[in-house]
Amino acid sequence: MNSSVLRLQRQKKSSHPAKGDNSMARGIVFSTERLRALFEPRSIALVGASDKSAWSWMIHAGLIQGGFNGKIYYINPRNPVVHGQTTFAHLTDIGEPVDLCYIMVGIEAVLPTIQDMIAAGLHNAIVLTGGFAEQDEHGQALQEEITRLAAQHDLAIIGPNCMGYINITHSIEAMANLPERPILAGSIALISQSGALGALMLNYAHTQNVGLSMLISTGNEAVISVTDVLQYAIEDETTRVIALFMETIREPARFVQLARQAFERGKPIVVLKAGRSEATARVALTHTGALTGNDRVIDAVFRQLGIIRVKSVEELILTANAFAKVGSLPGRRLGIVAISGGACDLAADLAEEAGIALPIFSEQTKNELRTLLPILGPANNPLDVTGAALNDQNLMGNILSTVTRDPELDAVLCLIEPPADETPQSRFVMNILGGIDQALKSSPIPAFMLPLTSNDVRDSGRTFLELTGIPFLSGGIHMLIPALGKLMAWMERYQAAQAKGPEQAVSPLSLTIEALGSWSEYQARELLAKYGIPVIPATLATSAEQAAEAARAIGFPVVLKVVSPDIVHKSDIGGVKLDLQSEEEVRKAFTQLMSNVKAATPAAYIEGVLISALHAEGIDLLVSVIRDATWGQVLTLGIGGIWVEALKDISLRILPVTRDDVRAMLTELQGAKLLAGVRGSKPVKMDKLVEVIYRTAALAHSLKANLELLEINPLRVNGSQIEALDALITWQGAAK
Repeated sequence: MNSSVLRLQRQKKSSHPAKGDNSMARGIVFSTERLRALFEPRSIALVGASDKSAWSWMIHAGLIQGGFNGKIYYINPRNPVVHGQTTFAHLTDIGEPVDLCYIMVGIEAVLPTIQDMIAAGLHNAIVLTGGFAEQDEHGQALQEEITRLAAQHDLAIIGPNCMGYINITHSIEAMANLPERPILAGSIALISQSGALGALMLNYAHTQNVGLSMLISTGNEAVISVTDVLQYAIEDETTRVIALFMETIREPARFVQLARQAFERGKPIVVLKAGRSEATARVALTHTGALTGNDRVIDAVFRQLGIIRVKSVEELILTANAFAKVGSLPGRRLGIVAISGGACDLAADLAEEAGIALPIFSEQTKNELRTLLPILGPANNPLDVTGAALNDQNLMGNILSTVTRDPELDAVLCLIEPPADETPQSRFVMNILGGIDQALKSSPIPAFMLPLTSNDVRDSGRTFLELTGIPFLSGGIHMLIPALGKLMAWMERYQAAQAKGPEQAVSPLSLTIEALGSWSEYQARELLAKYGIPVIPATLATSAEQAAEAARAIGFPVVLKVVSPDIVHKSDIGGVKLDLQSEEEVRKAFTQLMSNVKAATPAAYIEGVLISALHAEGIDLLVSVIRDATWGQVLTLGIGGIWVEALKDISLRILPVTRDDVRAMLTELQGAKLLAGVRGSKPVKMDKLVEVIYRTAALAHSLKANLELLEINPLRVNGSQIEALDALITWQGAAK
């Protein structure tokens, strides 16, 4: 096997923990009702309120301008009046329950303030103050004390080092920010581990006319993490789509559980994931370790969970908006209408890249279109209405009414810009939009107006959209058409899951093995065979004569491989001999092989030499399960055998998996067509292959307590013949 040595590569520790490192086990899971008390307060205390503080002014102004109708208490021990309001010296002086404390005091005053909360019987807080775990060891110690106090006294604390939140649905602006107004209400929950970036995203959403149900920043996550907020958003009735900006996933198991819950409830999650979480140990040089970098695993996890991953802030907001506005789509068939041939060409290219079908219009639709516009010529999809639409303000609306009734379509887009400023030209465009408005709103299928470019929505355009209620998606075709492709793929998966119901994932075997270090190939083969995973027949020999006898019994040609738990790179040290045609060749090869191995690795323990038949035909696969520091066991499938690292044609899933997961992984491979049979090769018995891989995953999952790596490379596939030609099993901890 041309696999690499298993090596644990420990990363160099930084001088202080990463931002928001929650190294103390939080051990706190809040109920949804408890989270509602945090995010839907009826009274708020501003601790550190001051006329000299810009933060205080922003919080005060936000609560007032945002229409918060609860009580606001101002806490300042030095000034009797702040922002024109009477203050209290301490939280304990208020004398009545307070639902939320917004803490904006200096770092050394944060813990005394939390102690004051505890004394007053208050349980919810936002800590704006920075300088904790993101700063230095002193800040880390203070943050760990916040975590300890929270666990001891049932405190739900957002931050420290966070901006807070805006619950738009409930008119609560508990965030140090000066947002564009009016803040647009909608059905997207925007969750950000970065407060400043969250505020910028809120303003970007405003420029694109995107409404939110909430914006919540989590900061260092000493207590409340992004998973807690995710739980709240899933249960929130106003929220239809969840948009996340994440730097770190601190509770991976719970995140997976909640993501599955969101998918089952039909709430899409769109994620912008930045950076890479630190791993305390990484398998570095096996084929699997070289392929499954942390970010690649995250990609696989998101795909497995039905999470849509995006690459920019703009894509995050606009994709989430497309999901929220469009909702359910029955299929991938799209109709496009525009007043530009160039726009039609661009849209067609984008649709093809996004996997969206642009079907030919039905004959009835074509005939009706020619009646409306005799000079139209071929009625293609996308449809260029030409400048004729400028001469007849009703033409575009009539054409859309015809196209949206076409039975070959699942959705329709009309590519046209909303009005910008109050000019004669914009008023002329608005006359055209009047007919479009009625056609889109009365469409029997989802139909939307979509601008060509991602220009900001101006005040006049926003006013027009509000007055008419025209179905509108902002962001331009380069953002929105790919977003629609993602929506269509998500809907297909969701509808298939709803129709089929949950499939049983890997059922762990009743199996316990206590082992350390690496096993030899011979030991690994025995375990695989015992649990129903086919391995190529082979015999272990300890002498040249035994090897010759074994080769005669197996039949020529044969392969010889050294067997040792200490040697993984067999071929690199001359430990493999191929295509041996006679007993004499086998004897000579055995002697030469043993000489090579002893010279290269004199301290290695040699169990013997494995003799097996040479099966040259077939397709080689990599099948492995590796322990990931964050996500646990990761299943990797790849095409290539010894070439797998060069080709990097792999698919990943975290365990447990279903047989459907395995089948989907195989179809994701770029070389999937090879399995169907090409140039006279035998097509693979797919059900049998899926079962072999599934059993491998089940075996690994049963051994997860101390298994580090289980790798079959290659798994040779030739029609119905499926055999593991080589295997490696490595356990946690060094062999004694």
